[in-house]
Amino acid sequence: MTTEKLDAFFLEEERSGERKINLLRLFFLPVFLANEFFNFYALKVVDAALHDRAVWAALAWLAYSVLTWSLVNRRGLYSRPVKYVSAAADAFFLTLTIVAVEGNNGPLVPLFYILIVICALRYSVRAILAAACFSASGYAVVWLSSYGNPRLVPISAYAAVIHMLIMVLMGFAAGYAVKKMRGLVLKFAENFVRREQAESALSRYVSRQVAKKILDSPEGATAIGESRRAHVSVLISDIRGFTPMSEAMAPEELVELLNAYFSRMVDVVFRHDGTLDKFVGDALIVVFNDPFEQTDAEKRAVACAAEMQAKIAGFNREQASAEKRTLGVGIGVHCGPVIAGKVGSESRMDYTVMGDTVNFTSRLQGKAPAGAVYVSSAVKEKTSADYAYKNVGKMEFKGYEEKAEVFELDLAAPGLP
Repeated sequence: MTTEKLDAFFLEEERSGERKINLLRLFFLPVFLANEFFNFYALKVVDAALHDRAVWAALAWLAYSVLTWSLVNRRGLYSRPVKYVSAAADAFFLTLTIVAVEGNNGPLVPLFYILIVICALRYSVRAILAAACFSASGYAVVWLSSYGNPRLVPISAYAAVIHMLIMVLMGFAAGYAVKKMRGLVLKFAENFVRREQAESALSRYVSRQVAKKILDSPEGATAIGESRRAHVSVLISDIRGFTPMSEAMAPEELVELLNAYFSRMVDVVFRHDGTLDKFVGDALIVVFNDPFEQTDAEKRAVACAAEMQAKIAGFNREQASAEKRTLGVGIGVHCGPVIAGKVGSESRMDYTVMGDTVNFTSRLQGKAPAGAVYVSSAVKEKTSADYAYKNVGKMEFKGYEEKAEVFELDLAAPGLP
């Protein structure tokens, strides 16, 4: 998350806190006025002169509250200096009210502390410290106003200083708590960004769902890590006649065609939770059962291959209707042991799988004609209950002394795309 986004986030938190404080103020002042009228008219325990002063002070404070509520809550007007003005205004009106009602030792004095605490809603350390200073200054005015008034018992200097020190200390304590909270938000944001980056990097190879599963798992940090042995299913697809076709096309047209083709193929791969190993020219190498375990890896690979051929057929219909080039793709699927993990240098690493299984899959797809899916006997044996195959017979493969039996997936069988 960028500095600008974090700054905007905290600004919105300040604005949200200011709205909440405005609402609290609008709730408190009518309650204060109702209590004042009840004490004066019902209980008759308040002096008339003090009552009038209290009402006028509270009404002035209420008018300010309505104004700030209208500007901030209704119209959405807010800038960072507002929080300091608002904290100063609250301390001023509270001081005015206490002095007006001659309540230097009354129940309104603790409100100075509440002003400091609720300022934490603004999510600003500076605003909290400012509120603490404003409250301490307001209390100093209340303390000084008690001298010379025969109806009041003056506040001792010792008690006044202790009150003001506690207010300042409360400001530092609340500010520290908010600072720690901001730190936690920043740490969360950094971790969130790192996870997004890791998920984005993993999504080059696997679907978003598998990427999240890898990151959420206890072994997720090493899921695509050091090289290791694994039993996987490998799918390799290749465009038939690509070289002569590419020679006859303009580079821009070729890139556009490949991008349209690969985007459809990768969508299919990720839909079946396959791991995208790499693009090799016009070929696509896909792995199942790594880096995350898939007990039905062979079935997933065959289903993926079938859907890929269906998508290619649909793609070719679109191309033909637009009088553009069509593609013929052969696909091979095999399973067996590989070495999987990171391969490269200190400056550039990439995920891949290596071994005879990959080599044989490449040879197998080379035998598959356009529109066909060839599988090895090992894959056929593990998926024969789910898919129908035609026995193509034994074939010779370059680099292998013995012939290997090959099977073609029946793409016309029920249940396939």
